[in-house]
Amino acid sequence: MISALEDTKGAANQSGGGHGARRHPIQVRLTAGAERALAMHPTPLLVELELLFSCLIRKRVRFPAAPHADAIPVPGTDPRLTLYFHPVCTKVCAIGDAEVPDLLTFPIRRVTPFIPRAVTLDYRKSGWTGDFSYPQERR
Repeated sequence: MISALEDTKGAANQSGGGHGARRHPIQVRLTAGAERALAMHPTPLLVELELLFSCLIRKRVRFPAAPHADAIPVPGTDPRLTLYFHPVCTKVCAIGDAEVPDLLTFPIRRVTPFIPRAVTLDYRKSGWTGDFSYPQERR
């Protein structure tokens, strides 16, 4: 399996960073609960945007203590967040939201088109939740 993704340098967490394809920062939308929780968070919150390729495609926003070793840093519009994109695949067809064992990093040759354009985060009693999307850019 290919571990290096060809155009990830353009997806660096600093705007303008890297030498590959340039992309706009991910638009961050925060609920009032997320704003309150971030105001009390002493360091930037780590957010991993996972895109699972299996027999279906699943999107998941994760809040791990550390990013996956193959996760790609991506720029965001809120400095209180550290965003990563992690495309993954399964060895067998997996449908549903349950944890999938043995996830593999998906070897995308041109990763930039798959990086989300917007992420929405919320914080409730149960903790952090989120979703990401690919809204059309206005030209």
